[in-house]
Amino acid sequence: MGIQSFTPSGGGGTPGFDYIASIRMETYNRSWAQAGAAGNYIIDANSRGSGYVYFVSSGATTGGYLNKVINVPHAFTSINIVAPAGDYISLSKVAVKQTTAFANPFAAFTTVPAIINASGNFILPNVAMPIADVLIVGGGGSAGAGHGGTHGGGGGGGGGNVIFLSGVPVAGATGVTVGSGGSASGTNSSGYTGGTSYFGNVYALGGGGGGSWNTRSAASGTGGNGGGGGAGGGNSGGTGVTQTSSTGLGTLYSPVFSGGYSGGSGESTTGSNRRGGGGGGAAGNGTNGGQGGGGGAGAGYSSSITGTAQNYGQGGAGADPDNGLGSFSTNGFFGAGGQGTTNGHANSAGQIGSPGNNGVVIVRYYLA
Repeated sequence: MGIQSFTPSGGGGTPGFDYIASIRMETYNRSWAQAGAAGNYIIDANSRGSGYVYFVSSGATTGGYLNKVINVPHAFTSINIVAPAGDYISLSKVAVKQTTAFANPFAAFTTVPAIINASGNFILPNVAMPIADVLIVGGGGSAGAGHGGTHGGGGGGGGGNVIFLSGVPVAGATGVTVGSGGSASGTNSSGYTGGTSYFGNVYALGGGGGGSWNTRSAASGTGGNGGGGGAGGGNSGGTGVTQTSSTGLGTLYSPVFSGGYSGGSGESTTGSNRRGGGGGGAAGNGTNGGQGGGGGAGAGYSSSITGTAQNYGQGGAGADPDNGLGSFSTNGFFGAGGQGTTNGHANSAGQIGSPGNNGVVIVRYYLA
């Protein structure tokens, strides 16, 4: 039977098929004396039923399923077929066309952000496209306690790391963990590291805890962004952790990582009226505390995944001794580090180190 060529109608990227020949399955296992060169082939069942085929040569065999395009990297002299008896099986060679990506593939779709605040499973609605974009934010670290009474202020907590994934295939239930913010630090204590947030196997680390007036250096432990140092001598800020493909980031779905920044140091000299350092954020280091005030918070990662620009993983600001909390941007709630505090020593009725804010997982999906 001669080759009959046709090209299906439709847009660019739809492959053409060169029809070659057909056979009828007299029994469920048939050997077809059909030769061909290396290339992409499809063995199509008239009933669209299931089955398996082998492209056979003297030196190699390549197998694949019916109704699927199969890449055969060698010439063949026959095809062995396992399929329902009585079915008609057709062989076509696939001509792969050159394609180009087009801008904004979801322009015709309505975007819906699912803001997940509690751990559990995410289940994509049945009416949605089976693909989504995901933002993962670790919990913020808590601040260190200040001393108050013209003494040193506490360092701000580090913000959580942020990971953005695009074009994630979503099917069934996907496990989600939302990292909690670091808990409020106790009297004279450094802050605590925020919890890690997960979407499936991809995770974003929480921020580090800030240093207190008493312990001064930012809390030890692994934090996505370092906490600020407390005021007084020996008060370095914490060092952030840059995540890689082997530490939570993975390699799939074009991961974009933000974080790994360090906290600023508290004012280094001893004595009264010393200021705490600011915690690192997902988009920048915290600054050092000084005579002008407590250290500034490291910037958060800006995203409009919900439809509104928002900062995620912002650091907490360091505190002056007697000015309450460190100054803080209100546009950075999720994953933000706790603000440095003033009064937190045993002889004060004032504040302990303020807690970090919880992380979040946001899934943006598409409706036609």
